[in-house]
Amino acid sequence: MVPAFRCLLALVSLMIASFCAFGFLASFEPTDNAMVFRIGYAVMGISCLAGSGGLIVSVVRNRP
Repeated sequence: MVPAFRCLLALVSLMIASFCAFGFLASFEPTDNAMVFRIGYAVMGISCLAGSGGLIVSVVRNRP
């Protein structure tokens, strides 16, 4: 995969992770099924952070 595409994919993944962080914080408002949203936002945010970290590490390691 082209390194520029990996960087772009990591940037998109970081945007999704930041959206999940704001969603996680907003899920502390009183609602009926807030725990489902908290777990969903946390899982999605952590997985996006891990994926973008892996992409960034792969770009740095494969430099010529």
